[in-house]
Amino acid sequence: MVTAALFGLLSASLVSIGLVKAAHDFPHRAAVSSLRVADRSATARPDHLALLIANANYPDADATMADVTAGADVLANVLRNHGFLVIVVRDATRAGMMEAVDRLKAAARPGSVVLVYFGGFGVQLEGQNYMLPVDAKIWQERDVRRDGVKIERVLSDLSASGARIRIAIDASRRNPYERRFRNYSHGLAPIDTDANTIVIASTSPEQVVDEAGSSPNRFVNGLAAEISPSSHSVEEVFAVRAAAAAQSRREQEHPMPATESSEKG
Repeated sequence: MVTAALFGLLSASLVSIGLVKAAHDFPHRAAVSSLRVADRSATARPDHLALLIANANYPDADATMADVTAGADVLANVLRNHGFLVIVVRDATRAGMMEAVDRLKAAARPGSVVLVYFGGFGVQLEGQNYMLPVDAKIWQERDVRRDGVKIERVLSDLSASGARIRIAIDASRRNPYERRFRNYSHGLAPIDTDANTIVIASTSPEQVVDEAGSSPNRFVNGLAAEISPSSHSVEEVFAVRAAAAAQSRREQEHPMPATESSEKG
């Protein structure tokens, strides 16, 4: 009964209020399909919740990012096998993204595991990071604040629930918006977290993924592959990935000095 109630809170409201919309009028059906698959999971645990937002169709982009949609589907299936209640939202508007996060927050409980995946375009602005919905109309920096969904706000809202938060961000891509007010894409800024939160991203801060858009998606498909073995919990995989990313950043910031033998060589 508890599982059914939580699932209803997460899913029915998202679809019935009509906030999950598409650039090409199909994500509504896709979202409904995803909800039905999640509802059939016999092993779903009410304290394991996942929201996957896959924004692949931006009207201002040159092409559809099929790797985002395919990657989200792969990750959704893996998470269901690990007992997560999974909601997949495709090509969400800003209103749809905010509503989805609000519903997830309402369903989260202290000690539960809440996972959020975002695939799409992201922009950093003054040290803050924004996920871009498909209805974003961005021509200058101030439009990012108006139309974007701030990652740091999402983290703050979900952390207030007392849940253990795991965020995967696949948004460090060259995008059609930044070129309108910058010379190049800046990637995402570093994200500060508390003890209950782990954030992993497709690349290091201030960097963009060169092969973004290629299929399969190396970041999300690799994450799904690491989670797939039943011996590896989602939390363990996130912790290992976060530690490896932190170590890589330390090595980049403080490279080892050349040894005497290498200098002579």
